[in-house]
Amino acid sequence: MNEFISEEVSVVRCTSYEECRAAIDESLRLIGGIERFIKKGDRVLIKPNLVSKKKPYSAITTNPDFLHAVICAVEEAGGRVIIAESPGGPYNRGILKSLYDVCGITEAVKGTNAELNFDTSFTEVEYPDGRTVKRLPIIDPVLNADVIISLPKLKTHAMTGYTGAVKNLFGVIPGTYKAELHFRLDERESFCSMLVDLCSCVRPTLSIMDGIIGMEGDGPTSGKDRYIGVVMASANPYSLDMAACDIIGYAPEEIATVKESCRRGLTADKPEQLNIVGVPLDEVRIPDFLKPESHFNLLKLINLPSALNSWLTNALASRPVIDHKQCVSCGECARCCPPKAISMETGVPVIDRGQCIRCFCCQELCPRSAVKIKRPLANRLMINLLK
Repeated sequence: MNEFISEEVSVVRCTSYEECRAAIDESLRLIGGIERFIKKGDRVLIKPNLVSKKKPYSAITTNPDFLHAVICAVEEAGGRVIIAESPGGPYNRGILKSLYDVCGITEAVKGTNAELNFDTSFTEVEYPDGRTVKRLPIIDPVLNADVIISLPKLKTHAMTGYTGAVKNLFGVIPGTYKAELHFRLDERESFCSMLVDLCSCVRPTLSIMDGIIGMEGDGPTSGKDRYIGVVMASANPYSLDMAACDIIGYAPEEIATVKESCRRGLTADKPEQLNIVGVPLDEVRIPDFLKPESHFNLLKLINLPSALNSWLTNALASRPVIDHKQCVSCGECARCCPPKAISMETGVPVIDRGQCIRCFCCQELCPRSAVKIKRPLANRLMINLLK
């Protein structure tokens, strides 16, 4: 096992955001202290999880108190902080200001010297070692930083099953380029392989995971808040994700980013092989953590000739549906749909099933949580029979 794989993953109990600073400090102490990662004068980019404009203090976006605590820790170590994020959809100064304000980030930086990024420039970065992509557009603040700290939330995700340290870095891809990558890489495995390429290209210095209040069910924005009660940290984002997945009941092979990280030798093969410091994983594991509807895949349970797989995937896979009782016809789902499978011609969103690639961007970015995930009846019945 190489040195990067053997990096520790710290797990610390934390019951509330009021005490999160102590838990963050302890999680960092267990892996060598913040001074191991930051030198005085370093320009430290903190990448929160701000998927879209959502009210603060839910499990959807980075908790402002958690962010404030990390900023204070970095500044006390001598770092100069800049907060940067590229949410889904357009990427411009007005969008960023609104995002920071609505998500409580503008308030979170008060009393600190941290800057909010409004620079929307980006650079096409060559990455010849990529397995799926060899070139990636990355926002310039990331490229100009001395240290990159990622702050993922512990949440489920409709497309990828789970979103964590690796997936959080999708937010360094500028605006609408995300939709382009979703459209080009419309299968879960290829999309998640790209996410591992991106993480390997960016090489975050440190990942600190907020697992105090996470999200279960149809995450990352339409699930249910779930108390987990942990703060986790590691210099190895791939191992951090494996540990977090183990806590919420996912095996490594069930999450494509984790499976791909194992295949590339970026982390251990099993959670038992991880270098956990602090609280053992089995003491914080949650066996009844709800998975997204898209997780229940009939094709995982039966072996069929490859010729039938495409037809069955199309017929039995989970799909987004519009809850017209909650929908306000804002058109955000149509604007953010990578294959342009959603039409607003009649004044309400209509999904073209033939064009839908099941990326669930519509579900993720709907401001009213009006997009639901539906499994066909045959899928639900047959899974129950085969379990």
